[in-house]
Amino acid sequence: MRAGLVAMGIVGAVACGATSSDDGAGDATGGRPAQGPVSGGNPGQASGGSASDAGNANAAGAAGAAGAAGSSSSPKPVPGDVAFADDQVLEVRLTLSAEDWTELEEHGNREEYVPAAVRLSGAGFDGVALDSVGLRHKGNWTLHHCWDENGGIRDRTDECSKLSYKIKFDEYVADARFDGLKRINLHAASGDATRLHEFLGYATYRGFGVDAPRAVPARVFINDELQGLFIAVEEVDGRYTRAHYPHGPNGNLYKEVWPSSLSSDQDFLDALETNENAADISGIKGFVEAIAGADATNFVERMEPWVDLEQVLRYLAVDRAIKNWDGITAFYSPNSPHNFFWYQDDGEAGRFHLIPWDLDNVFWEFDPYMQPEQWVTADPLPDWNMEARDCTPRGVWDQTLTTLVTPPRCDRFLDLLAETSWQRFVELGEELLAGPLALGELNRKLSARRAQIAALVAEDPTMDAAAWEAAASTLPAVFERARRDFQALLERGLIDEPPPGEVPPIEPPPDDVDAKTEDTGLHVGGVTNFEFATAPEAEPANVFTYGDTLAVVAASWNTSSPISGIADLRFDFTFNEQPGQYDEYVALGVRASEPEVDVTGYASVVLTLRSSAARVVRIRLESPAYADAWGGIWSEFGVDVPVAAANQTLRLPLESFVYPTWAKDAWTAGQGFSVGDGEALRTVLLRFGGLIFAPAPTTDGSGDLVADSESAFIQIDNIYFR
Repeated sequence: MRAGLVAMGIVGAVACGATSSDDGAGDATGGRPAQGPVSGGNPGQASGGSASDAGNANAAGAAGAAGAAGSSSSPKPVPGDVAFADDQVLEVRLTLSAEDWTELEEHGNREEYVPAAVRLSGAGFDGVALDSVGLRHKGNWTLHHCWDENGGIRDRTDECSKLSYKIKFDEYVADARFDGLKRINLHAASGDATRLHEFLGYATYRGFGVDAPRAVPARVFINDELQGLFIAVEEVDGRYTRAHYPHGPNGNLYKEVWPSSLSSDQDFLDALETNENAADISGIKGFVEAIAGADATNFVERMEPWVDLEQVLRYLAVDRAIKNWDGITAFYSPNSPHNFFWYQDDGEAGRFHLIPWDLDNVFWEFDPYMQPEQWVTADPLPDWNMEARDCTPRGVWDQTLTTLVTPPRCDRFLDLLAETSWQRFVELGEELLAGPLALGELNRKLSARRAQIAALVAEDPTMDAAAWEAAASTLPAVFERARRDFQALLERGLIDEPPPGEVPPIEPPPDDVDAKTEDTGLHVGGVTNFEFATAPEAEPANVFTYGDTLAVVAASWNTSSPISGIADLRFDFTFNEQPGQYDEYVALGVRASEPEVDVTGYASVVLTLRSSAARVVRIRLESPAYADAWGGIWSEFGVDVPVAAANQTLRLPLESFVYPTWAKDAWTAGQGFSVGDGEALRTVLLRFGGLIFAPAPTTDGSGDLVADSESAFIQIDNIYFR
């Protein structure tokens, strides 16, 4: 390491006794200081010092003083506190040779580091330059998908167009640090059209008192070429444990190994991320033995020395609420789930702590394991509240059995936790719904992050800003659905998995789906599939459209690439900029074959939608009651659903349709219902008149149309009640 770099505060020095290969016992900071690093200045700079202050040893490591030997009178900065400040946007400029760049892009699936130089800058600190770091691609499934599934040649389409990176600051210079960190992750999140899931997932965990990595946006350049927006995520390693567990900072960190008697000693050793050079796995083996010897009568007592069950329940509440289908309920192997760490602190208690990881797959519109709502998926996998009828690994995603998952309660720890602590889980779930998972809180965090990354999205060469706006606009509807599904989980309680065949499939028989039907409107007692023997002269019967004064709307009987069969219902629309916010609207309605139909005997309506681009569609219940009973109020009992370019089959519980406050605010004298919303909804269902589909325009955070004009379409098919 060049001496000049130390003097400039660019590289920190490892504390005495540390070894570069052992991420646990060495490089100790002595725990979180009473006073953290100052706001502003260089990352890692101690309070009261400056990079030129030769009398302050901490100041000599302005970009990594957490790894430097410092003055006993001044506290050491906490690793990552400047890099991951709340308002931080990192700029990362990487430089590497043409040969190494080619090697990385052609053979990145090898996950081998190539040498690079990096300069990092951001809010509150000067630019930090390190001229010899390691750079590689990361992402187990992604790298396999983008290379191995393409015959070993890099695929550059879709999610493979931009891949994640890991920077290892100490790969070539053993004591190099950035803000006390050895590594930083740059996640491309290419499978997340919003680039917001990971931010929101980690924030929800932290907001509910569960330790989780920190994440900030990053603008990344390689050889002065803009790569675009990435998510800089804190590496979970020895630096992490020092920053997050100051009272037990040097314990054992395990990645993706569960305290299961099916795990071997070698499994635990392979999973160890810290203290590898002096490996002692007796702690996790003791945890396993305590679980193995427990039953429902003594589980809580036996866990007391090993783990804080309250923390695990909080973790599980968030995990289920944000639909973390790729997390600790996903046992891809019978002995361990996915995307987590266990950390056993070395403090007085020496307990294990769960840490989440890799959250780009949260806040999906459905959970493909527990709640598969598309016809192409396999049967549902039992959720954590359901006792499985057997522990045979089940196929997920489809019926090919390519991917198998063991039901989560086949694990002894999760099973006993459910059996002994369900009521506390419900209490914590209600607390979560009222706190970090409250709609206002989720939407506040969404708006803040959305505004923060909008400029980065606009300049990203791999992203389309309008498509991103459309995808981000679907998240409020996703939040509502996640809350509703989580509330339903809490209300269902602990249940047994029913025998095969007792749960009717969501779809009707294929012959009914594509059977010929009459063009008479919505068929409440059967499938409305638009499979007419005779083509309608114009739009199908009982279909109507409307929009604002500048909108262009058209409905058609569509035989071009229908959702299924020979035809579906297509709604083409164009939004044109109106002078005010939220002034653009369009809608298509399908009236029932009869003027009024009692649908209170049904639990849900099922339908399939597809959109030309991701957007929210509000589905509303039509009824003559709005006009003749309530003075002509808007037909707004509805539910918002996210729709994308792929077919999406939705089962919408009728009880989930709500009348929004903003629609009530529009009532004038003589308008409105005086009964409760539940009773008013029942009136609408008793006098059901049809369905209305209202696609939302693509707007910015203030409610203005993103473009002067926006043309799109949705397709609707296979509507039926169940």
